[in-house]
Amino acid sequence: MGMYLIATASPLEWLLVILQVSLGLGTVIFVHELGHFAVAKMCGVKCDKFFVGFDIGGYKISRKWGETEYGIGILPLGGYVKMLGQDDNPGNITEQLKESQVSGESTIQTKEIVGPDGNKYLVDRRSYLAKSVPQRMAIISAGVIMNIIFAFVFAVIAFGLGVPYVPCIVSGISPGSAAYQAAIRPGDEIIAIDNLENPSFLELKSGVTLGDLKNGVPFRVRRAATGKEKDILLKPKQSGDEFARVGIVSPHALRLIKEMPTFEHSPAASTSEKFLGEDEIIKVNDHPVADYREYLAHLVQNIGKPLDITVRRGGIAPLSNRFGPREGGEEITIRVSAKPLRRLGLVMEMGKIVAVETGSPADNKGIQAGDFIEKVEAVETASAADPTAPDPFADPLALPALLRQLAEDTGQVRLLLRRSSASEDGRQKTEPIDLSLREPTWLEIPQHANEPVSIPALGIAYRVLNRVDNAIPGSPAAQAGLQRNDVILKAEYILADKKKKQIDPVEFGEDGKHNWPAFIQSLQHHPPDTKVKLTFKRGDEEPRETILQAEATKDQYVAERGFAFAPIKRIRIAQSFDEQLQLGLKETVHSLGMVLRFLGKLGTQIPLTALGGPVTIAQVAGYSAFEGVGKLLVFLTMLSANLAVINFLPIPLLDGGHMVFLAWEGIRGRPASERFVVAMHTVGFLFVVSLMLFVITLDIGRLFGIG
Repeated sequence: MGMYLIATASPLEWLLVILQVSLGLGTVIFVHELGHFAVAKMCGVKCDKFFVGFDIGGYKISRKWGETEYGIGILPLGGYVKMLGQDDNPGNITEQLKESQVSGESTIQTKEIVGPDGNKYLVDRRSYLAKSVPQRMAIISAGVIMNIIFAFVFAVIAFGLGVPYVPCIVSGISPGSAAYQAAIRPGDEIIAIDNLENPSFLELKSGVTLGDLKNGVPFRVRRAATGKEKDILLKPKQSGDEFARVGIVSPHALRLIKEMPTFEHSPAASTSEKFLGEDEIIKVNDHPVADYREYLAHLVQNIGKPLDITVRRGGIAPLSNRFGPREGGEEITIRVSAKPLRRLGLVMEMGKIVAVETGSPADNKGIQAGDFIEKVEAVETASAADPTAPDPFADPLALPALLRQLAEDTGQVRLLLRRSSASEDGRQKTEPIDLSLREPTWLEIPQHANEPVSIPALGIAYRVLNRVDNAIPGSPAAQAGLQRNDVILKAEYILADKKKKQIDPVEFGEDGKHNWPAFIQSLQHHPPDTKVKLTFKRGDEEPRETILQAEATKDQYVAERGFAFAPIKRIRIAQSFDEQLQLGLKETVHSLGMVLRFLGKLGTQIPLTALGGPVTIAQVAGYSAFEGVGKLLVFLTMLSANLAVINFLPIPLLDGGHMVFLAWEGIRGRPASERFVVAMHTVGFLFVVSLMLFVITLDIGRLFGIG
C-alpha cells in the first residue's frame, strides 16, 4: 500500500515526508549521542565536540558554545561525542594517555591512573580516562538508555495521536497450511498470538516468523460464523530461505485501491463503465454485502455467471472511524462478466494428499495425509459409468470445481482411496469411501510456490505433479505433441509487450518443487496474448522446448473478477494519558523483545537476506510517514529499540564492546593490553564494515530488483 501512496504523492507531500523522515531519523541519532554527552558532562568530562553525522573532510555546519563545538556533519550515518582522552578505537590507548597526560606534580586538576602496561600516569582530572570504571560505564551506556527512553516517548506520543494498523482479519487461507488444517476461514479474526492481545497483521507476521517452529505458536481465534473464541496451536512451516508462515492472507476491505482499483486484463477492468479508486462495494446481484467474507460467498456461488456489482462512489466516512464505511455518495451498479480459466490443455498427474482439514467430511471419514486418490465418482453414477468414456474427475485442477457443483446437486461422492498405511500382509489397502460433500462459500487458492490444490467440499489438499497424465485432444498442448508421461521441467512466460519487465521462469520437479498449481494460477493474471515456453523431458531423451498459447476453457472459471481491494484499517488511539503510557510501554517492550528474538534466530530461522541497510530504513520510514505521524513515531520506536540493542552487542567499535573492555578493566584493575585490544578491534572493525557492505548490497538489490 505504501508503494501506491508514494507513486501518487504530490511534490508538497514528498517534501513534507522527507522532512518528517529526516527529522525522525536525526532525532534517533541525536538522542543517542545526547545520552553520552549529558552523562559525560555530569561526570565532569571535557567534551570537545558534539556532532550528529560525521564531518568527513571537514564538511560540516557547526558553532562553538563554551568549550564544546556543536555541529551537523556531511555524512548522516550516525554521530559522535569527542571527549578529552577518549577514542572510539580502544586500541588508541597510548594516544589517549598522551592526550590526557599532564606534566608536573599531582594537583587538584590531575589524577593518577594505571595504564595497560601497569605503569602509573598523571592525567587531566577532566579527561575520560580519569573517571572511574562505573562512571565510564555510565557514559558509554547512556546512549542506549536514552534510545530506550525515547522509544517509549515516541510510542506514548504516537498512541495519543492515533496509530493506523491492519487488523488480523482473515481474507484467505493457503491450501495445506497450518491455518488450513485448523479450519480457519475468511472473516475469522486472530485476537491474540502468544501473549500479544489484539495484534496487527504485521505483528502476526513477525510473531509467526520468529515463532517456535517445533512446538507451535498459540493463537486465539474469533470465528466469524459463530462469534465464539477458540484457542488453536498452529505450527508455522518454513521452506528454504523463505520466512515461516501459517497460511493466513491479510484482510481485504470492500473499498478499491485509490491508485489501481482493478487489475489489467480482468473482467473488472473491461466493463463499459469503469470502476474508480475508493469505490466501495456494497451489493452483489442486489444482495447487500457487509464485508469481504460475504462478498466472497457470492463469488463462489456465481463463479461462472456475470455479477451485478453495486458500489458507493463518494460519501463521507464518520469522524469516529475515518477508515470505516462511508455514508451518502452515489450508488452505481456495473455488470462484470465471468472469467474463464485459461489453460494449456494439459492434465497433470495427481499426487498424494498432504493435508486434511480438521472437522471436514474427509477428516470425519478418517482420510489422512499420505493417502492417494485412485478414482473419484459420483455415487449415483458409479455403478453405471461407461469405462470407455473420458473420466470427468480425472483432472486434479478441475476436480475442486466439479465437486463444488456436485455438492449443490447430489451432495454425495465416492473415492477409491489407496491408504498410506499398510494392511496386515504389508500391502497398501485400496478401499471405496462414500462421503457427503459440503457446500463451500469460500475460496482456497494457492498463494505461493509449492502449495497444493485443495477441495473445499471435502477438506483435503493434494499435490499436482509435473508429469503429464494426458493432453486434451485439440488443445494447444496436444497440437504441440505433448503426451502422457512427459515431465515438465520449466515454464517461461513470453510477453507480447517487450517493454514490460520479463518474469522469472517457473521450475518444476527438483527439490520438491510442485509448482504446477501456482503456475496455472499466475497465468490467469497475465495478458491473454502471453505465450508459454515449456521445457519438458520424454523418457531418457534430451529435454525439448515448445511454445504454447493458453486458451480459455469453456467450463472452468476463475472466481475472482479482478478487483484490487485496499486493506482493512483501524486506528489504535488511547482514550486517556494512563492508557497512552500503557500502550507506549507495551510497544517499547515488544519492540525490544522482537529485536532480541530476531538476532537470536538470524542465520537459522531468519535468512541473512532479511537484513536491511540505510536505504531500507529510509524507505520504511517514508512508507510510515505517508500513513501519518503516529505511524512514523511507532516506526521510530522500533528503530530506537533496534539501535539500543544492536549498539549494546559485545562487538568492538560498538558501545557493548567498550563495556566489555571496561568490565575487564574493573576486574583486573587496569585496562586490557594494547596488543589484545588492537587485535579485537581489528576483528570488530572488519565485521562491522563487512556487515555494512553486505546490507548496502542488499539495499541496492532491492532498489533495482536484483536477486
